[in-house]
Amino acid sequence: MPGATPYIGNATRIWEANVHWSLYSQCGIWDPKGRGVDIFECIRAHDSTQFTQPPNGVYWRYVARR
Repeated sequence: MPGATPYIGNATRIWEANVHWSLYSQCGIWDPKGRGVDIFECIRAHDSTQFTQPPNGVYWRYVARR
């Protein structure tokens, strides 16, 4: 639904390499400067590597900061 705030679960997984990320799964990345967690949603299923980690726009969409 356009304009709707996406749901962010309390158990959102931290991004890791060597993991399969399915479409619409979410991950969190700690931002030490902003002292918060940026949440990204997978927009293309893939196995993660250092080249596919957020904020890579081919694989991830920024959702919010927590």
